[in-house]
Amino acid sequence: MSTSSPQALKKSTANTLPLLFEIGVEEIPSNVLPDALKQLPQIAEKYFTAAGLSFSELEVYGTPRRLILYCPELSVSQETKEEIIIGPPKRAAFDAAGNATRAAEGFAKSQNTPLSEIKIENAATLGAAAKGKKGEYLVLRKTKTGENTATLLEKILPEIIASLSFPRTMRWNETAVAFIRPIRSILALYGSNVVPFSFAGVASADRAQGHHMMSPDFFSVTDFEYYQEELSRRFVMIDPEERVRVIQSQMEVLGEEKQAVLDFSDRALFEKAAFTVEYPKAICGNFEDDFLSIPKEIIITAMAEHQGYFPLRREDGELLPHFITILNIAPGDCALIQKGNERVLCARLCDARFYFDQDRLHPLSARLEDLKKVMFQEKLGSVFEKVERIKTLSLFIANKLNWDNNVISDLERAAHLCKSDLVTGIVKEFTSLQGTMGRVYAVLEGEDPSVSKAIEEHYLPRYAGDKLPLSRIGQILAIADKLDTIVGCFGIGLIPTGSEDPYALRRQGLGIIQILVEDAYFYDFSLGDIIKKAIQHYESHDAFYVSDLSELISSFFKLRIDFYLQHSRNIRYDLRQAVLARKLNKPRIMVECAEALSLFSKQAIFSSLITVYKRVARILPTGFKGEVDETVLIHASEKALYTKYVAVHKATVSLSAKQSYSEVLEQIATLNAPLNQFFDDVMVMDKDEKVRQNRLSLLYAVSEPFKIFGDFSKIVEGDGGE
Repeated sequence: MSTSSPQALKKSTANTLPLLFEIGVEEIPSNVLPDALKQLPQIAEKYFTAAGLSFSELEVYGTPRRLILYCPELSVSQETKEEIIIGPPKRAAFDAAGNATRAAEGFAKSQNTPLSEIKIENAATLGAAAKGKKGEYLVLRKTKTGENTATLLEKILPEIIASLSFPRTMRWNETAVAFIRPIRSILALYGSNVVPFSFAGVASADRAQGHHMMSPDFFSVTDFEYYQEELSRRFVMIDPEERVRVIQSQMEVLGEEKQAVLDFSDRALFEKAAFTVEYPKAICGNFEDDFLSIPKEIIITAMAEHQGYFPLRREDGELLPHFITILNIAPGDCALIQKGNERVLCARLCDARFYFDQDRLHPLSARLEDLKKVMFQEKLGSVFEKVERIKTLSLFIANKLNWDNNVISDLERAAHLCKSDLVTGIVKEFTSLQGTMGRVYAVLEGEDPSVSKAIEEHYLPRYAGDKLPLSRIGQILAIADKLDTIVGCFGIGLIPTGSEDPYALRRQGLGIIQILVEDAYFYDFSLGDIIKKAIQHYESHDAFYVSDLSELISSFFKLRIDFYLQHSRNIRYDLRQAVLARKLNKPRIMVECAEALSLFSKQAIFSSLITVYKRVARILPTGFKGEVDETVLIHASEKALYTKYVAVHKATVSLSAKQSYSEVLEQIATLNAPLNQFFDDVMVMDKDEKVRQNRLSLLYAVSEPFKIFGDFSKIVEGDGGE
């Protein structure tokens, strides 16, 4: 699998050799391996580039017991470079008679070069080396021969290993080197030769190990093709994508045997399986039909989350009493292993059935008091208190949106019950089912479907790329819940910094923005108003000490909008900054403005319009405001500009109300020609104070339509941006 991005590839030269690099380790956890494989080529690319080496596309492969980097073409040496050394200027190097001065002789001596070999060159011919110099200088050109790659790799390869980072590491011998798991072998071949070095007490070599159980012997490696073929023969598939394909193919065969419908949508489960094995073997197991009386969500979680098993379904979506598990060996008779897996699952499902039966003895509504014993956050009180705040904030939002009483009643009920499943036995055992079990139990207890659905949806989105809540009640509960957490944490100083965000506030903030932006229903939704209301719910809280909390949280949400505009809408940096200069109020409008601005920036007139706007902004005094007196307009150009402004102002007000922001920009663009003509013909800072003030007022009026989008002065003329 190739991983280098096209932008990062370096042009390969004909004088190259292949590099094969394998770090052999003990079992790397499946949740850590993908990131390690992502880091490996990035780190290698950084070191190769820094060393001045040309290289082809980097390929990376991996299993739980090996990290593999392959570079088909790596230059055999650094590029030969010319070094330009600039000495004193000609006028200082020679006197009037043309004799060398002490400055010239000193320069030659410092370079250990005869003066006769040093030339006089004009700085204009030296390119970047001139660094702004002008005129003629003494110049010495030296050819610097590149170092051999084989020698460089002796330093680079151990540095690549040391640069890999992991969430947890261990030390296992006297070297005290930290790594995710003990390193047991290092394969390092450049061409046909071993790159000699040692890391963590392990010397590099030209050998690799087969499958640690089915073919544990080491074998000598000559090249990448032989390495792949021999590992395959020794029960190792080095490509994770190949292992996923094999797993899917084997599952399809087993699915046909059981007349089951397979669901391949859970990519994470497939990757977990692929990153757990070197040689996948799918087998099918069974469990008692009686367990199907448990809600399928519990069974699936017990299978997938705890055991890595794949559930099998009927065509109607209901579960079959079978599962598929992926082994890391190819046994002749799987019966004993199958029984072992069935025994483990049976124990899990017995526990789950017990917790489920116990949970059904007490309805969700009876569990609210138990939430007083569950801490939301040490300084912010219990989950019970949080539920009360969520309920109040949700009702405030619903009233703002003019909901009728019946829907508000369902919202209040959903808010009342939304956290009650946290104290159920199933959620304590399977924490990922919070919300899901709330919905399941609400349905079983006869709650309104809209209430049941909202209980589950209010946790959405749970992670990047997750689905958003679809029901109105679910959306409002999700906003209220996430905003309450953000406000509470900010109020006690738990503000995300760098990579530290223990309460996942960035994710929750982005979730709110996604809900508000991706549904036109929230076009007029004022996030600023809701933030203030959420802060009021905490005002009596003694733990709050952060000042300017509203502004701080608004700035936080602007950063989330910025992130959304960049990663979801691909809006360039300067356009994002222009729009984010607006006061935070209605996120959907901000995003629509940014998109319209991004589209408009590709038009030919854009650069000229930005240039003339910035001229307006520079002339206007800070904080200036004024009204145009039409009777004081003297010159034809200022009269024409004012006439055009009146028409544009009327049109932009109407178009903004219709959310037609692209058309608003088309109208603003018609100001470009009369504005430029105005500056050509008129002196703004006229001696007559009345005329001067009126012209400033005219420029102030003309600048107002631009403010619909934010601050145009932050936009770079031309293509700008990132």
